[in-house]
This record gives sequence, C-alpha cells and structure tokens, in this order.
Amino acid sequence: MPCRSCEAKCCSYFAFEIDTPRSKRDFENLRWYLAHEGVSVYVEKRKWHMEVANKCRYLTPDHRCGVYENRPLVCREHEVDTCEFTGTEFEHEKVFKDMDSLDAYIKGRFAVKKRRGKKS
Repeated sequence: MPCRSCEAKCCSYFAFEIDTPRSKRDFENLRWYLAHEGVSVYVEKRKWHMEVANKCRYLTPDHRCGVYENRPLVCREHEVDTCEFTGTEFEHEKVFKDMDSLDAYIKGRFAVKKRRGKKS
C-alpha cells in the first residue's frame, strides 16, 4: 500500500482558490501574502490558489492520522490514486514562492510596449 511509505505531504499544507488578480493592487496583495514564510501562490487550470505550508496538528510522528475515524471530509475524499505521493497532477502552470518571482511576472504582465518609431 503506497500510504505506508508516504511522508504525508497532503497533511503538511492547505491550499484554497483565490480571486484571479487583475490589477496592480491585486498583485500587491499577493506580494504581501508571499512576504510570509510558508506561503506560495500557484496557478492550476487558469485558477489562482494560495498554499500555506502548515502541518496538520493531528499528524503523528510516523505520518499517520491521529483522528482517522473522525477526520474532516476533505481528508476522507482524498484519493490515493491522485495524491501528491502517487499522482502526477501537481505540476502547476505558474508557481510563486516569494515576492521576487511574482515581481518578475508582474513586470512582464504590465510591461508598457513602446510604439514603433516613437522615442521615449
């Protein structure tokens, strides 16, 4: 069984969908999120998400669930076939782990294109 050798990556973070940033102000909020340890932002299937690296308080030292019989529904619905340990669905379109990586994206996204023949 794959769970026996798993290190419970699924129990060491949580992620949720966030509004797609459209304006520079929206991106400033993302920069603030990324200023915090353990936070990353990613895009998957054109939807933006925030991920917070924070281990489940009920995870035991041997990577088992300490409340297995009473675990939350999201844990009950987690499938071994598509999990982070055995699945391949965790390659995101874009990943931002810090402000620098997001700043590079913002710079390209909001770049002002020079018109041909005009001097700046």
